[in-house]
Amino acid sequence: MYSQRHLEKPTSDATDASDTESLLSSDQSQEKLLLSLQDRRSKQNGRLKIFLHVGVITIYGIIAVLLLIWGAKLRAIKCECENGQVYSPANTAVEYHKQTIDHEVFKDSSFRGMPRPEVDQAWADLLQYNDIRVQKEDLDKANVTSVPLNDEKGGYFVTLDVYHTLHCVNHVRKSYYSDYYQNPNPMAQQREHFDHCIDLLRQTLMCHGDVALHPFEWIDDYRFPWPTEKTEHQCRSWDKLVAWSKEHAIPNLDGPILTHPTLGTSWRGDEPDWTTGATSGHR
Repeated sequence: MYSQRHLEKPTSDATDASDTESLLSSDQSQEKLLLSLQDRRSKQNGRLKIFLHVGVITIYGIIAVLLLIWGAKLRAIKCECENGQVYSPANTAVEYHKQTIDHEVFKDSSFRGMPRPEVDQAWADLLQYNDIRVQKEDLDKANVTSVPLNDEKGGYFVTLDVYHTLHCVNHVRKSYYSDYYQNPNPMAQQREHFDHCIDLLRQTLMCHGDVALHPFEWIDDYRFPWPTEKTEHQCRSWDKLVAWSKEHAIPNLDGPILTHPTLGTSWRGDEPDWTTGATSGHR
């Protein structure tokens, strides 16, 4: 019995040693597996980080390129618009749109034809906000001076040049119908004013230099090319300019609001209109 038990013990020790080695080997295998998985994950994470960095850099690069292109276009537009642009506080009201201009010769319009009240009213409406108030800083930015307004709001008296030009067009219209619109000024003075308006229109048209194409067509009873009756143009929104003018308009110039340094009040309410001879508060 003793000898048998004595002989069996080494077998148990060998088994234990084998089990221990097996466990160690298993632990080492698991450790290696874990290390392998960690290494694989680390490599995958590294690759993912690289891809993410590359993606972020690519996105930022695309955004930067788009911003550069957009900025270049804005600068080009700004240069195109502001190159030679004269400052005016009304520049904020400038808005462009396409508009068809009608060249028809025989067509009724509230602005043309024989003198009648509705024609005079249409022209008066065009010029109703032509007397405008601006501030000193506006004159400084435009590098001009003007006469001061003597009321509680202060500021300076100006008009937009488009109103001066329209005034001249209206004067030419009224001069054409001189039998109806009696001008009290001497004939020589009338001719000077008329010539001034004609030349102002020439200068203004040449200044703006509209380059819209005006094509021609054939008509049945005329053997020469006939200019088409409608052309498309890039125009400034008249409604926007009128809205700005209305906001800055001076409702009445009668009285001391405009006073000459030596000759006194400019408009006293009994002056004849410059183009019609009718009594008018101003111009």
